[in-house]
Amino acid sequence: MDVDMVVLRLVHIVFGAFWAGAALFMAFVVIPKVQALGPAVAVPVFAALGKIVGPLLVGSGVITVAAGITLSLRLRWNSLDAWFDTGWGWAIALGFVAALVALTVGTRAALLARSMAAMGAGMAGREPTPEEMGRMRSTSQRLMKLGRIGSILVLIALGTMASARFV
Repeated sequence: MDVDMVVLRLVHIVFGAFWAGAALFMAFVVIPKVQALGPAVAVPVFAALGKIVGPLLVGSGVITVAAGITLSLRLRWNSLDAWFDTGWGWAIALGFVAALVALTVGTRAALLARSMAAMGAGMAGREPTPEEMGRMRSTSQRLMKLGRIGSILVLIALGTMASARFV
């Protein structure tokens, strides 16, 4: 038994499952429901969640991608020139691209959430101006869109990689 490969697979699968599940839950449950409660609730909730959720999702994505690259190279190091000669190679490559784009989108969303928290902190203790409310609403909508795009890309990566050995 190759203990290194078992550990790499576990790390890749566990962090990937967390990344996909948390991204989907945030994008399709938490963000829309909190936004529906209005700015008085949404601003402090997103400020609190943004401090932990963004780094957790991005960190899980980085660990998942790094473990996946290591796994793929260790599995096919002696046949890299034939990578795209197999369905496995194509599926892994497609999943890798989807994961990288998802990680990029997720990083952008985390930065946007941090920006939104800073805007909210600047409005603490007073009524926001109409311009500030418009900016918050716009930022919130972009955050929801990025979250949904990123979570769907993670789901695509998960699906392509889970099915790679069967294609």
